[in-house]
Amino acid sequence: MLTSPPDLALQGLAHVDETPLLCTGCGSGYALRIYKRGPREPFPASVSCLGCGHWEDCSPVLTNGMVDAALEARTGRKVAADIDTFVAEWRGRIFQGELVADFIPDDAVVMLKALHGEVSKDARRWWGGKKRAARTRAKETTGAVKAAAKEEAGGAAGAAKSAALATDWALRTGGAGPATAPKKPRSRCTVKGCRGGMVTLSTKVHSTTGKTSEVKIPCGVCHRRKPV
Repeated sequence: MLTSPPDLALQGLAHVDETPLLCTGCGSGYALRIYKRGPREPFPASVSCLGCGHWEDCSPVLTNGMVDAALEARTGRKVAADIDTFVAEWRGRIFQGELVADFIPDDAVVMLKALHGEVSKDARRWWGGKKRAARTRAKETTGAVKAAAKEEAGGAAGAAKSAALATDWALRTGGAGPATAPKKPRSRCTVKGCRGGMVTLSTKVHSTTGKTSEVKIPCGVCHRRKPV
């Protein structure tokens, strides 16, 4: 088995006299490599299959002369969109197919354009994300400033209102200050005869003369007697 580059690197399915050229090992014809053997054109060529690794030393259909005819008939490629094909005739036999494309300068141009396009898309997405984030931050900052201004304005308005009410009250009352709240009336004691926390009793026990007299004693219910 040879290790040198093949003379023909087929791409896709090739045909000899409209019969598909297939690997005798696996039956596939989509990854064949053709090598010339010997110096004479009628010598059979060797065929290698990249699919299964099978090596055929002497092809029953391909010869060195057919390989040379295919190399002379190949179209080659001038731009990236071109494909390298051949239609060769050798001693009445037609050999046709497509070859693996060789790298040409236009391939590099197409690759650079594609790479530039992808980089541009990524850059636009990146800058778009940055702009959206900046707009969001600006919006949040504006909202915070507006809220703070509104709160400050509300506080100032409240202070102004309080000052206006105080001024109005001072004008009405001559500077007497705010009116005092009325005191809650005290509830009356439920003990009969209780007045101001003292209960009046008619008794002889507490009389110094032994006669009935009125005596005032502190009420044991309301305890409202004023201290002496």
